[in-house]
Amino acid sequence: MIKGRRRPGRYGESYRLEEIWADPEEIGGTIMKMERNYPGLKSKIFILTEGPGDYEFYSRFFNCELSEIRFANSKENVIKIIDSLSDRLKEDAESSVIGIVDRDFSFFMPDGTEERENVFMTDTHDIETMIISDELIGRVLEYYRKHSAGGEFQRNMTIGLRKESILSSIVRCSVLIGLSLYVNQKYGFNMTFKHINCKKKNLFLEFTDPVTFRCDEDKLLSLISGRNKAKYEDFMAALSVEKAKNPDYFDHPMQLCRGHDLMCALLADINVNYPQMDGRKVLLRDLERLFRNLYDRNEFYRTELFHSLEKWSEDNISEMSKSLFDRSKNHQSMMAAERC
Repeated sequence: MIKGRRRPGRYGESYRLEEIWADPEEIGGTIMKMERNYPGLKSKIFILTEGPGDYEFYSRFFNCELSEIRFANSKENVIKIIDSLSDRLKEDAESSVIGIVDRDFSFFMPDGTEERENVFMTDTHDIETMIISDELIGRVLEYYRKHSAGGEFQRNMTIGLRKESILSSIVRCSVLIGLSLYVNQKYGFNMTFKHINCKKKNLFLEFTDPVTFRCDEDKLLSLISGRNKAKYEDFMAALSVEKAKNPDYFDHPMQLCRGHDLMCALLADINVNYPQMDGRKVLLRDLERLFRNLYDRNEFYRTELFHSLEKWSEDNISEMSKSLFDRSKNHQSMMAAERC
Protein backbone atom coordinates (compact mmCIF):
# COMPACT_ATOMS: atom_id res chain seq x y z
CA MET A 1 0.00 0.00 0.00
CA ILE A 2 1.27 3.51 -0.79
CA LYS A 3 2.59 5.27 2.31
CA GLY A 4 0.49 8.25 3.40
CA ARG A 5 -2.65 7.03 1.71
CA ARG A 6 -5.87 6.18 3.52
CA ARG A 7 -6.62 2.48 3.71
CA PRO A 8 -9.04 1.73 0.80
CA GLY A 9 -12.63 1.34 1.94
CA ARG A 10 -11.92 2.27 5.55
CA TYR A 11 -14.80 4.71 5.68
CA GLY A 12 -17.05 3.08 3.10
CA GLU A 13 -15.70 4.89 0.05
CA SER A 14 -15.29 3.00 -3.19
CA TYR A 15 -12.14 1.04 -3.89
CA ARG A 16 -10.80 -1.37 -6.47
CA LEU A 17 -10.86 -4.99 -5.37
CA GLU A 18 -7.34 -5.54 -6.67
CA GLU A 19 -6.13 -3.06 -4.04
CA ILE A 20 -7.16 -5.38 -1.23
CA TRP A 21 -6.82 -8.82 -2.84
CA ALA A 22 -4.73 -11.34 -0.87
CA ASP A 23 -1.84 -12.17 -3.20
CA PRO A 24 0.36 -14.83 -1.56
CA GLU A 25 3.40 -13.80 -3.63
CA GLU A 26 3.10 -10.15 -2.62
CA ILE A 27 2.54 -10.98 1.05
CA GLY A 28 5.36 -13.52 1.16
CA GLY A 29 7.75 -11.15 -0.61
CA THR A 30 6.93 -8.30 1.75
CA ILE A 31 7.43 -10.46 4.84
CA MET A 32 10.81 -11.70 3.58
CA LYS A 33 11.85 -8.12 2.77
CA MET A 34 10.87 -6.93 6.25
CA GLU A 35 12.82 -9.74 7.89
CA ARG A 36 15.85 -9.05 5.68
CA ASN A 37 15.85 -5.30 6.36
CA TYR A 38 14.73 -5.42 9.99
CA PRO A 39 15.71 -8.84 11.36
CA GLY A 40 13.76 -9.68 14.48
CA LEU A 41 11.67 -6.52 14.28
CA LYS A 42 8.16 -6.74 12.84
CA SER A 43 6.93 -3.61 11.06
CA LYS A 44 3.71 -4.93 9.47
CA ILE A 45 1.17 -7.63 10.22
CA PHE A 46 -0.90 -9.09 7.38
CA ILE A 47 -4.52 -9.83 8.23
CA LEU A 48 -6.47 -12.01 5.80
CA THR A 49 -10.28 -11.88 5.72
CA GLU A 50 -12.91 -13.68 3.68
CA GLY A 51 -14.49 -10.88 1.62
CA PRO A 52 -14.62 -7.12 0.97
CA GLY A 53 -17.30 -6.62 3.65
CA ASP A 54 -15.07 -8.33 6.21
CA TYR A 55 -12.18 -6.15 5.05
CA GLU A 56 -14.23 -2.99 5.63
CA PHE A 57 -15.37 -4.15 9.06
CA TYR A 58 -11.99 -5.19 10.46
CA SER A 59 -10.26 -2.11 9.04
CA ARG A 60 -11.96 -0.12 11.79
CA PHE A 61 -10.07 -1.90 14.55
CA PHE A 62 -6.46 -2.23 13.42
CA ASN A 63 -3.79 0.46 13.29
CA CYS A 64 -3.27 0.93 9.57
CA GLU A 65 0.37 1.93 10.05
CA LEU A 66 1.11 -1.49 11.53
CA SER A 67 -1.20 -3.74 9.51
CA GLU A 68 -2.16 -4.63 5.97
CA ILE A 69 -5.61 -6.16 5.56
CA ARG A 70 -6.48 -8.27 2.52
CA PHE A 71 -9.42 -10.43 1.48
CA ALA A 72 -9.09 -13.91 -0.01
CA ASN A 73 -12.66 -14.46 -1.27
CA SER A 74 -13.50 -17.39 1.02
CA LYS A 75 -12.71 -19.04 4.33
CA GLU A 76 -10.99 -21.88 2.51
CA ASN A 77 -8.71 -19.46 0.63
CA VAL A 78 -7.71 -17.68 3.84
CA ILE A 79 -6.58 -21.00 5.32
CA LYS A 80 -4.86 -22.12 2.09
CA ILE A 81 -2.87 -18.89 1.84
CA ILE A 82 -1.78 -19.05 5.48
CA ASP A 83 -0.73 -22.70 5.04
CA SER A 84 1.18 -21.81 1.87
CA LEU A 85 3.00 -18.93 3.55
CA SER A 86 3.77 -21.07 6.61
CA ASP A 87 5.39 -23.69 4.38
CA ARG A 88 7.53 -21.06 2.64
CA LEU A 89 8.37 -18.71 5.50
CA LYS A 90 8.30 -21.05 8.50
CA GLU A 91 8.59 -19.05 11.75
CA ASP A 92 8.31 -15.68 9.99
CA ALA A 93 4.74 -16.42 8.92
CA GLU A 94 3.68 -17.40 12.43
CA SER A 95 4.19 -13.86 13.70
CA SER A 96 3.45 -11.96 10.47
CA VAL A 97 0.19 -13.35 9.04
CA ILE A 98 -3.16 -14.10 10.65
CA GLY A 99 -6.59 -14.89 9.29
CA ILE A 100 -10.03 -13.90 10.59
CA VAL A 101 -12.90 -16.05 9.35
CA ASP A 102 -16.55 -16.77 10.08
CA ARG A 103 -17.30 -19.49 12.61
CA ASP A 104 -20.10 -20.87 10.38
CA PHE A 105 -21.46 -24.12 11.87
CA SER A 106 -18.29 -25.13 13.73
CA PHE A 107 -19.99 -24.44 17.08
CA PHE A 108 -22.07 -27.57 16.39
CA MET A 109 -19.69 -29.36 14.03
CA PRO A 110 -16.00 -28.51 14.67
CA ASP A 111 -13.98 -28.32 11.46
CA GLY A 112 -10.48 -27.94 12.89
CA THR A 113 -10.28 -24.18 12.39
CA GLU A 114 -10.37 -23.54 16.13
CA GLU A 115 -7.14 -25.53 16.53
CA ARG A 116 -5.13 -23.25 14.24
CA GLU A 117 -2.93 -20.75 16.04
CA ASN A 118 -2.99 -18.12 13.29
CA VAL A 119 -6.68 -18.30 12.33
CA PHE A 120 -9.34 -16.62 14.45
CA MET A 121 -13.11 -16.99 14.26
CA THR A 122 -16.08 -14.75 14.94
CA ASP A 123 -17.84 -15.38 18.25
CA THR A 124 -20.99 -16.48 16.43
CA HIS A 125 -21.88 -17.66 12.92
CA ASP A 126 -20.50 -14.59 11.14
CA ILE A 127 -19.88 -10.85 11.51
CA GLU A 128 -23.55 -9.90 11.23
CA THR A 129 -24.68 -12.28 13.96
CA MET A 130 -21.77 -11.18 16.15
CA ILE A 131 -22.62 -7.47 15.98
CA ILE A 132 -26.42 -7.46 15.76
CA SER A 133 -28.41 -6.32 18.78
CA ASP A 134 -31.71 -4.61 19.54
CA GLU A 135 -29.78 -1.36 20.07
CA LEU A 136 -28.01 -1.56 16.71
CA ILE A 137 -31.26 -2.43 14.91
CA GLY A 138 -32.78 0.64 16.55
CA ARG A 139 -30.02 2.88 15.19
CA VAL A 140 -30.38 1.40 11.71
CA LEU A 141 -34.16 1.85 11.66
CA GLU A 142 -33.81 5.42 12.94
CA TYR A 143 -31.51 6.15 10.00
CA TYR A 144 -34.09 4.83 7.52
CA ARG A 145 -36.90 6.63 9.36
CA LYS A 146 -35.12 9.96 8.89
CA HIS A 147 -34.78 9.25 5.17
CA SER A 148 -38.28 7.85 4.69
CA ALA A 149 -41.11 9.41 2.68
CA GLY A 150 -43.69 9.42 5.46
CA GLY A 151 -45.32 6.19 6.58
CA GLU A 152 -45.20 7.10 10.28
CA PHE A 153 -48.80 6.06 10.92
CA GLN A 154 -48.29 2.69 9.20
CA ARG A 155 -45.10 2.06 11.18
CA ASN A 156 -46.82 2.82 14.48
CA MET A 157 -49.66 0.45 13.59
CA THR A 158 -47.15 -2.24 12.66
CA ILE A 159 -45.24 -1.87 15.93
CA GLY A 160 -48.51 -2.27 17.82
CA LEU A 161 -49.17 -5.62 16.11
CA ARG A 162 -45.82 -7.13 17.02
CA LYS A 163 -45.51 -9.17 20.19
CA GLU A 164 -41.71 -9.27 20.53
CA SER A 165 -38.54 -7.38 19.66
CA ILE A 166 -37.52 -7.09 16.02
CA LEU A 167 -34.36 -9.08 16.73
CA SER A 168 -36.38 -11.96 18.19
CA SER A 169 -38.69 -11.81 15.18
CA ILE A 170 -36.01 -11.92 12.50
CA VAL A 171 -34.27 -14.75 14.36
CA ARG A 172 -37.50 -16.77 14.22
CA CYS A 173 -37.70 -16.05 10.48
CA SER A 174 -34.13 -17.25 9.92
CA VAL A 175 -33.50 -20.14 12.30
CA LEU A 176 -35.19 -22.81 10.17
CA ILE A 177 -33.09 -21.79 7.16
CA GLY A 178 -30.00 -22.06 9.34
CA LEU A 179 -30.91 -25.52 10.56
CA SER A 180 -31.74 -26.61 7.01
CA LEU A 181 -28.33 -25.44 5.79
CA TYR A 182 -26.65 -27.22 8.68
CA VAL A 183 -28.48 -30.49 7.91
CA ASN A 184 -27.55 -30.12 4.24
CA GLN A 185 -23.88 -29.72 5.15
CA LYS A 186 -23.80 -32.43 7.84
CA TYR A 187 -25.49 -35.07 5.68
CA GLY A 188 -23.79 -34.05 2.43
CA PHE A 189 -27.00 -33.57 0.44
CA ASN A 190 -25.46 -30.85 -1.76
CA MET A 191 -28.81 -29.11 -2.07
CA THR A 192 -29.09 -25.56 -3.34
CA PHE A 193 -30.32 -22.70 -1.18
CA LYS A 194 -28.93 -19.84 -3.27
CA HIS A 195 -32.38 -18.91 -4.56
CA ILE A 196 -33.56 -18.03 -1.05
CA ASN A 197 -32.03 -14.57 -0.87
CA CYS A 198 -32.88 -10.89 -1.21
CA LYS A 199 -30.30 -9.64 -3.70
CA LYS A 200 -32.65 -8.95 -6.62
CA LYS A 201 -36.05 -10.06 -5.41
CA ASN A 202 -36.58 -10.55 -1.69
CA LEU A 203 -37.73 -14.16 -1.49
CA PHE A 204 -38.23 -13.74 2.25
CA LEU A 205 -41.49 -11.97 1.43
CA GLU A 206 -42.71 -15.34 0.12
CA PHE A 207 -42.77 -16.80 3.63
CA THR A 208 -42.45 -13.81 6.00
CA ASP A 209 -45.21 -11.35 6.88
CA PRO A 210 -43.50 -7.91 6.99
CA VAL A 211 -46.16 -6.62 9.40
CA THR A 212 -46.21 -9.34 12.06
CA PHE A 213 -42.86 -10.93 11.15
CA ARG A 214 -44.48 -14.34 11.33
CA CYS A 215 -42.68 -17.02 9.35
CA ASP A 216 -44.74 -19.56 7.39
CA GLU A 217 -42.54 -22.65 7.68
CA ASP A 218 -44.58 -24.63 5.15
CA LYS A 219 -44.00 -21.97 2.50
CA LEU A 220 -40.30 -21.87 3.31
CA LEU A 221 -39.98 -25.65 3.03
CA SER A 222 -41.87 -25.47 -0.26
CA LEU A 223 -39.27 -23.01 -1.58
CA ILE A 224 -36.49 -25.37 -0.50
CA SER A 225 -38.26 -28.30 -2.14
CA GLY A 226 -38.75 -26.45 -5.43
CA ARG A 227 -35.07 -26.61 -6.34
CA ASN A 228 -34.26 -29.90 -4.58
CA LYS A 229 -37.07 -32.34 -5.39
CA ALA A 230 -34.86 -35.42 -5.78
CA LYS A 231 -33.29 -35.03 -2.33
CA TYR A 232 -36.16 -33.41 -0.47
CA GLU A 233 -37.60 -36.56 1.13
CA ASP A 234 -34.22 -37.60 2.56
CA PHE A 235 -33.60 -34.03 3.66
CA MET A 236 -36.90 -33.82 5.55
CA ALA A 237 -36.18 -37.13 7.29
CA ALA A 238 -32.76 -35.87 8.39
CA LEU A 239 -34.25 -32.54 9.48
CA SER A 240 -36.76 -34.36 11.70
CA VAL A 241 -33.99 -36.50 13.21
CA GLU A 242 -31.86 -33.46 14.03
CA LYS A 243 -34.78 -31.57 15.56
CA ALA A 244 -35.63 -34.51 17.81
CA LYS A 245 -32.04 -35.40 18.67
CA ASN A 246 -30.71 -31.90 19.37
CA PRO A 247 -33.44 -29.52 20.52
CA ASP A 248 -30.73 -27.22 21.90
CA TYR A 249 -29.95 -26.03 18.36
CA PHE A 250 -32.55 -23.34 18.91
CA ASP A 251 -30.89 -22.30 22.18
CA HIS A 252 -27.96 -20.97 20.13
CA PRO A 253 -29.67 -19.01 17.33
CA MET A 254 -26.67 -16.79 16.59
CA GLN A 255 -24.58 -19.89 15.93
CA LEU A 256 -27.27 -21.39 13.71
CA CYS A 257 -28.55 -18.37 11.76
CA ARG A 258 -26.65 -16.74 8.93
CA GLY A 259 -26.30 -12.99 9.16
CA HIS A 260 -27.43 -12.58 5.54
CA ASP A 261 -30.75 -14.23 6.40
CA LEU A 262 -31.30 -11.94 9.39
CA MET A 263 -30.59 -8.98 7.10
CA CYS A 264 -33.00 -10.26 4.44
CA ALA A 265 -35.79 -10.64 6.99
CA LEU A 266 -35.18 -7.10 8.25
CA LEU A 267 -34.94 -5.79 4.69
CA ALA A 268 -38.49 -7.02 4.06
CA ASP A 269 -39.63 -4.77 6.91
CA ILE A 270 -37.59 -1.75 5.81
CA ASN A 271 -38.68 -1.74 2.18
CA VAL A 272 -42.36 -2.14 3.11
CA ASN A 273 -42.57 0.12 6.16
CA TYR A 274 -39.77 2.64 5.53
CA PRO A 275 -40.20 3.80 1.90
CA GLN A 276 -37.21 5.99 1.09
CA MET A 277 -37.48 9.57 -0.17
CA ASP A 278 -35.42 8.82 -3.27
CA GLY A 279 -37.92 6.12 -4.26
CA ARG A 280 -35.28 3.40 -4.36
CA LYS A 281 -35.42 0.07 -2.60
CA VAL A 282 -32.82 -0.47 0.10
CA LEU A 283 -30.37 -3.14 -1.09
CA LEU A 284 -28.86 -5.91 1.00
CA ARG A 285 -25.29 -4.66 0.56
CA ASP A 286 -26.31 -1.17 1.69
CA LEU A 287 -28.08 -2.52 4.77
CA GLU A 288 -25.12 -4.70 5.74
CA ARG A 289 -22.71 -1.80 5.29
CA LEU A 290 -24.91 0.47 7.41
CA PHE A 291 -24.92 -2.15 10.18
CA ARG A 292 -21.12 -2.29 10.09
CA ASN A 293 -20.76 1.50 10.08
CA LEU A 294 -23.24 2.12 12.93
CA TYR A 295 -21.80 -0.64 15.11
CA ASP A 296 -20.29 0.74 18.31
CA ARG A 297 -16.58 -0.02 17.98
CA ASN A 298 -16.27 -0.39 21.76
CA GLU A 299 -18.48 -3.49 21.54
CA PHE A 300 -15.84 -5.21 19.41
CA TYR A 301 -13.30 -4.90 22.21
CA ARG A 302 -15.61 -6.98 24.41
CA THR A 303 -15.78 -9.93 22.00
CA GLU A 304 -14.00 -13.25 22.43
CA LEU A 305 -12.54 -12.68 18.96
CA PHE A 306 -10.78 -9.52 20.09
CA HIS A 307 -9.49 -11.14 23.30
CA SER A 308 -8.02 -13.98 21.21
CA LEU A 309 -6.37 -11.52 18.81
CA GLU A 310 -5.00 -9.51 21.71
CA LYS A 311 -3.56 -12.64 23.36
CA TRP A 312 -1.92 -13.67 20.06
CA SER A 313 -0.34 -10.23 19.64
CA GLU A 314 1.01 -10.25 23.21
CA ASP A 315 2.53 -13.71 22.69
CA ASN A 316 3.96 -13.15 19.19
CA ILE A 317 4.58 -9.44 18.62
CA SER A 318 4.88 -8.02 22.12
CA GLU A 319 6.88 -5.01 20.90
CA MET A 320 3.91 -3.73 18.86
CA SER A 321 1.00 -5.43 20.63
CA LYS A 322 -0.33 -2.32 22.39
CA SER A 323 -0.24 -0.28 19.16
CA LEU A 324 -1.72 -2.86 16.78
CA PHE A 325 -5.34 -2.12 17.67
CA ASP A 326 -6.83 1.27 16.90
CA ARG A 327 -8.75 2.00 20.11
CA SER A 328 -8.28 5.77 20.32
CA LYS A 329 -11.31 8.04 19.91
CA ASN A 330 -9.92 11.56 20.18
CA HIS A 331 -9.45 14.12 17.42
CA GLN A 332 -5.79 13.27 16.92
CA SER A 333 -6.64 9.62 16.32
CA MET A 334 -9.21 10.60 13.70
CA MET A 335 -6.58 12.75 11.96
CA ALA A 336 -4.20 9.79 12.03
CA ALA A 337 -6.90 7.56 10.57
CA GLU A 338 -7.33 10.02 7.72
CA ARG A 339 -3.71 9.40 6.75
CA CYS A 340 -4.21 5.63 6.49
